[in-house]
Amino acid sequence: MTQKRALDVAGGAPLGKLHYTLLFWCSFIMLFDGYDLVIYGSVVPRLMEEWALTPVVAGWMGSAALFGMMFGAVVVGPQADRLGRRKVVIGSVALASLCALGTAFTWDAPSFALLRFITGVGLGGAIPNIVALMNDLAPTSRRSSLTTIMLSFYSIGAMISALVAMWIIPRYGWEATFIIGGVPLLLLPWLARQLPESLHYLLEKDRAAAGDLLTRIDPQVDTSSVSFEAPPRTSSAAPLSRLFAEGRGVGTVFLWLGFGMCMLMVYGLNTWLPKIMVAGGFELGSSLMFLVTLNIGATFGALGGGWLADRWGCKPTLMLFFLLAVVSLCTLGIKPGPLLLNAMLLVAGATTIGTLAVIHAFAAQQYPSEIRSTGVSWCSAIGRFGGVAGPALGGLMLSLNLPLQLNFILCAVPGVVAILAIAMIRQRNVAGSAAPGRALEARH
Repeated sequence: MTQKRALDVAGGAPLGKLHYTLLFWCSFIMLFDGYDLVIYGSVVPRLMEEWALTPVVAGWMGSAALFGMMFGAVVVGPQADRLGRRKVVIGSVALASLCALGTAFTWDAPSFALLRFITGVGLGGAIPNIVALMNDLAPTSRRSSLTTIMLSFYSIGAMISALVAMWIIPRYGWEATFIIGGVPLLLLPWLARQLPESLHYLLEKDRAAAGDLLTRIDPQVDTSSVSFEAPPRTSSAAPLSRLFAEGRGVGTVFLWLGFGMCMLMVYGLNTWLPKIMVAGGFELGSSLMFLVTLNIGATFGALGGGWLADRWGCKPTLMLFFLLAVVSLCTLGIKPGPLLLNAMLLVAGATTIGTLAVIHAFAAQQYPSEIRSTGVSWCSAIGRFGGVAGPALGGLMLSLNLPLQLNFILCAVPGVVAILAIAMIRQRNVAGSAAPGRALEARH
């Protein structure tokens, strides 16, 4: 009797308890990521006043966590292909939450930036690996949806950060918002107990544990009819070099460019939208509510993007979303009436921050499982150059006292670049979690 491959069985399994448990914990980590990164946009007006910061200095402080995420994604994230995704995720969350708590006790710009940098290292190690873990264990037909549901919790965390800031900062000061950021430390024992390991990793390291995990994925499976042989690696080259092998090279570069432009818009808007709107004549309280509206749109965009990606494919969905982002941001610059203003904020959130969820799913699908963490980590890391540039360039833009319309046009320019970058990528199917073959090819 022909035996089925374990990865094929897992890919065809129905949604079950393990998938929902995985979705819960990965979504919780994304919520923490969104809260911790976006809270800076809510506290920066108070910090600029309390520490007498210029917009440029405040912009570089906002970039510190993103520098850390870039470092963590490159150095920490890829270790999961060797050590296992579970260990790296748990350790990274512990580091990030501990340093988020420590940020509450900083006393000046350098100490604040240092703790934010180390927080970013932890988040940079965790996020690419929960994306890869979800793609390793989710049923094949639901990977885009589950990945984008998980990533949509970034926006929910961002909304919570703005609401928390509106209520807590006037009463307890900005420090209290970072104390809340340390809450994940309390939940680490449950995370360590319930977070599963990658099936592909276990097939290479511990086949008995792989059999137990497959039973948890699909309790109805007959493990005696399943082959637990590890999928053969298609190359002996180092994982990083494989991102450029087998026809993936130029397409990988365009994927990195798309990530960078997406993150530039995401982190630029989440850091500076309140200050941009204040400069445009709005009250600070209203401007913080605009940040909430932006992230409400992002939540719907991430969920809707996953639904569309499962039906149209990630590439057409990404191009549509980036186009809508350009249109909505340019419209915000004309300072429309309240109804159109809030509608455009919803669309802008859906198609900038929400697009981040879809592009992560797109990246995870481009590489075979044995280099998936490395591939997603490097996309995330290189994309962080755009993320770092967002707060820094936003601070520079505000220091120039440009008109509101020009500010939003400049915010929309990365969307145009992203459309062109994604258009240059031709996707090939990667069969199964660990299938060999070429995933990305540039269109010449």
